[in-house]
Order: sequence, then structure tokens, then C-alpha cells
Amino acid sequence: MSRPLLRMFFLAVISSSAPAWAGFIRGEVKYANGQPADHVIVRLRSDVIAYQTEASTDPRGKFDFDGLPASTYHLTIEGQGFRPYETHIDISMSKMDYEQITLYPAKERDVKATPPEGPGGLLDARLAQIPAPARKEFESGENAISDKKDPESAEKHFHKAIQIFEQYPEAHLKLGLLFLDLNRPEEAQKELQRCIELDKSAPAPYLALGALYSRQKRFPEAQTVLERGLEIKSDVPEAQYELAKTYFALQRWDEAEPHAQKAAALMPNLAPVHILLGDLALRKNDGPGALKEFQEYLKLDAKGPMAPEVQAMVKKIQDAIAADAAEAQGAAAPNSPKPKDK
Repeated sequence: MSRPLLRMFFLAVISSSAPAWAGFIRGEVKYANGQPADHVIVRLRSDVIAYQTEASTDPRGKFDFDGLPASTYHLTIEGQGFRPYETHIDISMSKMDYEQITLYPAKERDVKATPPEGPGGLLDARLAQIPAPARKEFESGENAISDKKDPESAEKHFHKAIQIFEQYPEAHLKLGLLFLDLNRPEEAQKELQRCIELDKSAPAPYLALGALYSRQKRFPEAQTVLERGLEIKSDVPEAQYELAKTYFALQRWDEAEPHAQKAAALMPNLAPVHILLGDLALRKNDGPGALKEFQEYLKLDAKGPMAPEVQAMVKKIQDAIAADAAEAQGAAAPNSPKPKDK
């Protein structure tokens, strides 16, 4: 493929790229005595589309739902001797959520005054010190988003929760995500940074802050927070994709590619990452490789916002490959024999 044509493809596809990724819901489940809830089944069902799934908590009480369609969801946990738990979660805008869940025994008198001995039985001191009024305001804020679609009311509730208990990382996170949705970047940055200060172990605020910095073209800062988030949890495809885009923007092509490949491996239906992989193939003048990636994007998101541009790129690459093949065939053909003299 000729170099001028390659450059035309490259610039056209990059100019049409935009941040987009599937949603996720992650969380941590503990019992009332502070012990992690291991091997508890967490069920998730969309409120508006035909989609449901479930996951089991790990020994630390953690659970993950990745690659979720943008929607509102009904999360439930029930059985095994504790009270049923349920909540509504909206990732139709923010595309991410982190839940801190406490399970209480079916009978209040079953709650032990002290946790069992050992590391797993230590009380979660931070969770225990959140005042009930603050938790109530936080839940009201969540309900205002998921049930009423009322961001103004949600903002007031989250602010109130923080006024009652300033060291409430989940409230800062929710408020930061809300400000992202409302296109209030300075306020979003402040809340996400405060969330990270209070809880350096959760990947969600790093991902959100990295996406915000990337949107503002603050790529070195985006790189820093995304790398930190991936140190905590490396199997977050959205973070891998965001970091790959950041390296790409910094013209660090060799560093971008493995992160883009990891994102595609972790989440095969993450359509935009295939545009990035196609762009990286074009950087290496690999027309067939780029064609494969762009076609994969179209297979996953044929009606997406970038589909028309990608379809045009596919056609041009196919034409260029065909032209190169014809030129090579012509060069390899033997010369026609000269007519013999009579």
C-alpha cells in the first residue's frame, strides 16, 4: 500500500475516533460483622432490555460485571440465611458503578457483637463509621438517578451525604460521575480526586479521571492515573483501552498496541478498540491487518456513530490492496515475444 494513501486512511480514521466503551458494575459484599461474603451469588437483571446475568463473589467478597449494555439494572442477593438485598443501578450515562454492600442476618439477634478472629473477621472500620443519615442521603441520591432520572436532586443528596460525613468515598465517586455526565469537568475532577484520596484501592475513580483527562487532551495526566488504576486491577478492559488511546495520542505506538490487544482480549465486543488496532496496523503499513480490524468493528457495531467512516476506509483499503496486487502481477508477467523476421 502506498505511503500517501496510508496517511490519508490513518488521519481520516483517527479524526473520527471517539471514547466509547461498554459499562461495568463492580462491588464488594460483606456481612454485618465485617467479614467478606465469599461465594455469594449476585444477580443482575436489566430493567428495560432482555438481559440478565449473575456472578459469585471471590474470597474477598468482590464481584465484577463487565461488558454491560448501557441500561438501568436491578441487582439482588438473597438466601443463605441473610436478609434479601436489592438495589437499582443506572449506568445508562456514566457506564460505571461500584457498590459497597452489607448483608444482615435474617434475624437481628443473630448478629454477633464481635467479629470472628482472623484477618477475614476484622471489622470494616471505614464502613462502620459512616453515619446512618449519610448512608440514607447516599441511597436517596442513587434512587434519584436510577428511578426518577433527576440529576439535580441526586446532586443535592450526594452533597448532603458528604456534608454529614466528608470521608465518604462512594459519595464523592457518584458525585464525580454525575458531574461527568453533566459536562462539569472541574467539579468532576475535584470529586474523583477526593475519592482516590479516601480509597486508593478502587479502580473506578482512576478510570473515570483518566477518561476525563483524555477528553481534555491532558494525556500525560491521563497516563498516570490509568496506569495506577491498572496496577490495582489489570483486567479492566475499559482502562486498558483508555490507556492504549492515551499512548497513541502521545505517539507511543509500541506501548499502545499491547494495551489495545489486552482490551480486545478481555472484552471481545468492545467495538471501538478495533478501530484503534486498525490505526496501529496502518502505522506499520499493514493494510490487510487494518482491514481485518475495521471489518471486526463493523461486525460488532454496524450502525454505530463511526460506522460510515470505517466503511469508507474499508472500501479504500480493499481498492488499494487490489491495485497493489494488480501492479505486482503486471511486474511479474513475462515480456511479450517479439515477432520473428521473415
